[in-house]
Amino acid sequence: MLARHALLLTTLLSTTALAQEPAATVTVPALTPVPVRLEEEISSNRNKPGDRFRITVAEDVRVGGVLVIPAGSAGFGEVIHAAKSGAGGKPGELLLAARYVIVNDNQIRLRSFALGATGHDNTASALTTSMFIGPFAMFVKGGVITVPPNTLGVAKTALEFKLPDAAQAPPPAEPQAVAREGGQ
Repeated sequence: MLARHALLLTTLLSTTALAQEPAATVTVPALTPVPVRLEEEISSNRNKPGDRFRITVAEDVRVGGVLVIPAGSAGFGEVIHAAKSGAGGKPGELLLAARYVIVNDNQIRLRSFALGATGHDNTASALTTSMFIGPFAMFVKGGVITVPPNTLGVAKTALEFKLPDAAQAPPPAEPQAVAREGGQ
């Protein structure tokens, strides 16, 4: 009986000691670039301010060689402003923001969202058009701005934050058998 109590006490003390060790963390600076991919189409004629859309992290984000935001992490963006194209050739308007991605149940806030696109080199016409309708000139067709799924963009972390360093954290402790009184 005394041996069982000693075993139980030893198990509790070793579990408490493990819980008190500080976990290794990585500090992720504010404004760390986060490449993202839109998972759905956004259109100036269909979407409205406040609409949310799905994004995913397009590439691993590392700080000092340590993976802090894995590719494929899900998140959300928001339509900030949308206006339909109108009479007289008025172009549509669209302003999007990346809001956050989720890493290990933590919402990582994002800001400074910029979209990119690939396609034919229409730099001169896009530049002229962008002076009138903004950075979405490459997505304009017939006055409607449509941003297709899989469009890549870059957001930045809004604040400095700390995440557990999976590479330096100790492995999870093996479950311990608990001795029961009055039996085996």
